[in-house]
Amino acid sequence: MAASGAVSGERLGLAIQLTGVDAKFLAPFDVTDPFNGDLRLEGYLCQRPDHRYGALAITHVGGEAAPQVIYATPKLQYPFGRDGRFHFPPIHRAVLYEKLDGTNVLAYRYRDARGSSFLTYKLRLSAVLRNSRWGPFLDFWGELLARYPAVPHLVDANRCHISFEMYGARNPHLISYDAGLDLAVLFGVQPADARITAPFELSLLGVAAAPWVGELRAGEDPLARYARIREEMEARNRPAGDERLAGMEGVVWYVVEANGRLTLWKCKPESVEQIHWAAGINKQAVIATCWNCLETSDQLTYGAVLPLLLEEYPPEEIERYRPVIDACIADVRAAYEYKERVRAAYARLGLSIHTEKATVMRALANIFPRNEMKKVYAILAAEPIPAAADPAG
Repeated sequence: MAASGAVSGERLGLAIQLTGVDAKFLAPFDVTDPFNGDLRLEGYLCQRPDHRYGALAITHVGGEAAPQVIYATPKLQYPFGRDGRFHFPPIHRAVLYEKLDGTNVLAYRYRDARGSSFLTYKLRLSAVLRNSRWGPFLDFWGELLARYPAVPHLVDANRCHISFEMYGARNPHLISYDAGLDLAVLFGVQPADARITAPFELSLLGVAAAPWVGELRAGEDPLARYARIREEMEARNRPAGDERLAGMEGVVWYVVEANGRLTLWKCKPESVEQIHWAAGINKQAVIATCWNCLETSDQLTYGAVLPLLLEEYPPEEIERYRPVIDACIADVRAAYEYKERVRAAYARLGLSIHTEKATVMRALANIFPRNEMKKVYAILAAEPIPAAADPAG
């Protein structure tokens, strides 16, 4: 036991050295890479909410020491503090893209002890892409790779990691989308220093980036433009049922300064901002955090949700809100259990909702109340499409 503790301490020390963060921000991982023959990856994942958010300090690959740091999708910041004061840097140019609301996936390369390189994909707070009891994220990504065969080539074509958003009605978050499942390139992450490469600087190989919204040039008033964009998005957004919104989650500003430095800033409409944090911790924000937590955790507990809440809210505010947080966790668990009942009944039919919708729904109408059938269909429509049944595959 002492020897094992010494090894763990040595690996943690290495991770601290690789990332430059305190131990309290590092969570150990020991996973297998589904894209490379279940090759084993060991190390620590960084949870500090800055440019190192989600970064990996890999210590071992395939059981052999192969120390390296993998920078990932950083935590985006608002251009103002809680006091409402803006701190935009001087703008030479700013290019604006829609902030899509889905699951972040990073394509990256790592190396083993012999220097061989391997391409794989990770979730924001997981070292690899995987299915979980809460969502078939690996299966979803497999569908999208079949639809977009250029995706695996983007890392090498641009010599950097590539951040994507996987979004759509089958992967529901706060914003409701018409598309069933899709992906978009967000930006590149330079492997040496975590610098961001904007989408307009990338070779996209025909893969779509997030939708372009507009540009600013030096001399334009960023605060006035920011306020106008918020108003435009707020006017577009409308309730879509199930506590979701139809419209836009926000806009990401890629701000280029006169010296060429690039920084990213997020802009959200008031309705979304209130849900996330501007109005203080609230039920909708906690529920959204619970669902985000389930992308990378098999257990939905207060302990699992707490680190995500601490990124946005002070500890004393969270503690005061603890009874509501516990109730939100219970609600999300109940929603998941309902989904499991629907999926179990569907599996017993041995049919495909994607090719035999009418037959499936008639059969399930004998099991679930009539007023729940719309919800039942929404759950099944999110199921992965078998390759043989996927016309886009």
